[in-house]
Amino acid sequence: MGITHHDRAVFLRLRSAGLIPPRPSILELGEGAWYGDVPFETLSEDIDDLVQDEQLREELHLRMAGILSGATDYRAWDLVKLFFRACLDYRKYTAIDFHGTPEALKIDLNYPVSLGEQFDILINAGTAEHIFDIGQFFRTAHDLTRPGGLMVHVMPFRGWLEHGFYSFNSTFYWDLAAANGYTMLIHGYAELKPPRFIDLTYRKQILELAVGGHLGKNATLYAVMQKPATESAFRAPIQHVYVNSGGFAPETPADSGRDGVVAVKPG
Repeated sequence: MGITHHDRAVFLRLRSAGLIPPRPSILELGEGAWYGDVPFETLSEDIDDLVQDEQLREELHLRMAGILSGATDYRAWDLVKLFFRACLDYRKYTAIDFHGTPEALKIDLNYPVSLGEQFDILINAGTAEHIFDIGQFFRTAHDLTRPGGLMVHVMPFRGWLEHGFYSFNSTFYWDLAAANGYTMLIHGYAELKPPRFIDLTYRKQILELAVGGHLGKNATLYAVMQKPATESAFRAPIQHVYVNSGGFAPETPADSGRDGVVAVKPG
């Protein structure tokens, strides 16, 4: 999975809003690799702008120079960890990926995963669509995120032919949030070429964009959600339009996902 300039902007936005917990633990479901659309100079500037500790700042610049000189066989993955260290200041990083670096855990995400701990930030930037048992994937994401933790999901919406098993509609994220009491912090529509990001601040907005002819051929959807402070079992969502039809009304917590309102307004 590639970490793009849109991903960078989303993480910077979360940091600016004060939503990144101090020294978080991070779990990537799919180990992130640097996509290549952010210049190295920008990453160097991020280190200067974001890292207050002078010794750490110098250490990260030296690490970046080593990565770019070819001292590592996993440059694209190492650059992502460098950015996460500068932006998120993580204390622990874990990844699950069959095709990442040697340090990534080789675990099949079609099945339940137990790591003996939960994480402050869970990142799925283009992995879920490759997992056949999609319900288990999001159950795993829920279970491995600590109460109050963040889940960052980036998955295909339009185009991406033969890229994976699935593409995801906006209602998927709203209904997933509604079923589990997640707070939708950021929800967005994104295109890479040319770069475009539209904040989706309410449920019907994606349909309005479609009717107006404002959707491109190849696009992804972003959803950053915060898990409730109190732990609860994962709930499989019911699609919003059917919740109250025919007298069927499953028990789901009332939350911002149900109303389709994001908690972090566009920057």
